[in-house]
Amino acid sequence: MKVLIIDDDEDLRNILAHHLKQEWPELQVEQFDPLERDMPDASFPLGAYDVVILDYMLGRGDGLEWLQQFKKRADCPPVLFLTGAGNEVIAVRAMKAGADDYQRKQELTREKLATSVRELTRGVAEKAASPEDAARQAGHQLGASIRIPGIKVLHLIGEGGMSRVYLASREGDDEPLVVKILRSEVTSDKTALGRFIEEYNLVERIRSRHVARIHSHGVSGEHAYLVMEFFDGGDLNKRLGGRPLPPDESLQIFRELMFALGDIHEQGILHRDLKPQNLMFRSDGSLAILDFGIAKHVDSIDRTGHGEILGTPRYMSPEQVRGAALDLRTDIYSAGVLLFQMLTGTHLFDGETAVEVALHHLNTQPPDLPEYLAPYQRLMDKLVEKDRDARFRNADEVIGFLSRKYYQGTGAYRAETTVKL
Repeated sequence: MKVLIIDDDEDLRNILAHHLKQEWPELQVEQFDPLERDMPDASFPLGAYDVVILDYMLGRGDGLEWLQQFKKRADCPPVLFLTGAGNEVIAVRAMKAGADDYQRKQELTREKLATSVRELTRGVAEKAASPEDAARQAGHQLGASIRIPGIKVLHLIGEGGMSRVYLASREGDDEPLVVKILRSEVTSDKTALGRFIEEYNLVERIRSRHVARIHSHGVSGEHAYLVMEFFDGGDLNKRLGGRPLPPDESLQIFRELMFALGDIHEQGILHRDLKPQNLMFRSDGSLAILDFGIAKHVDSIDRTGHGEILGTPRYMSPEQVRGAALDLRTDIYSAGVLLFQMLTGTHLFDGETAVEVALHHLNTQPPDLPEYLAPYQRLMDKLVEKDRDARFRNADEVIGFLSRKYYQGTGAYRAETTVKL
């Protein structure tokens, strides 16, 4: 197998070559420096390579222009296009111009690089696909076959138990969008399909900058889909990276989350599945909640199946674990668990199984914050009380507490050495 790397950064070229040689020791890697050589003309043996890795910034050249010229050639191999973080508009243009895959350079790991090259060189890099590769290939094929009016589905960017997620755009512009396509095995389940439809109906009625915008929904063939906004700031899980955030940043995000919950709860809607993957950030830093797949209108909570437990165990309220009727305070508890994770970099409760973690929410006293985070202990206690009658009743109460104890009405963060209620 033979790979061509085109980038003006010698260090990056060497890193990519090193990662590829670790994965495939017999691989031939050639480097092309656009600062020293012009764009290859028709005499350049482009077809001699099995894949081209092309950066979008080439020093004195435009990677998109090079891509467009390459794709005009009959001998052009698959192209992996590299963009910068937050450059999804560039990624959209690249995919429309014929790029076969794209990766953000700042997030490109050896594993991601190998996966991309393996997929682009199917039959060359490896003869047999692993079950994971086969599933991902099926996802790419679904994205290529789905038809959504006015929308171009470009590339698979994520997979979950219920749906696959794709980078997309409108056919008339290059604004990045996300298309969420329900798996066929889910659409055949009336309960799961009903939740998907309810998700759209619930979110459609919320007019808030703190909720992901959904542009349209529908059915294409056997597949239900949602078209929604793209978040180039990633999710809270990415921002955490397994580490604590500074207290002022944690509190700022938590305060934004409270405003978001206030908007949702005002419409009588409970989210019921708050977790880092469902808190997204835009390029301006603003936060929005997404994935209302198990959300419910508060008036219909008592109609949930008796004993039905829905949610993510690490972030579930005690009443969720019991399968009891829920109210606004269940989301307040889950938000408190998130704040604990932001402040400490660890989970409120751990366990070897999901059941063990869930039972901790019922029976185990939450650990105290470390001493240096003592100014937030009273806040934490009021968020994760097992007795919901002792918990904050709603988001407005939490926001008021934050304003009195940390922001003092100025909007500027200030931690007191002692926090009293």
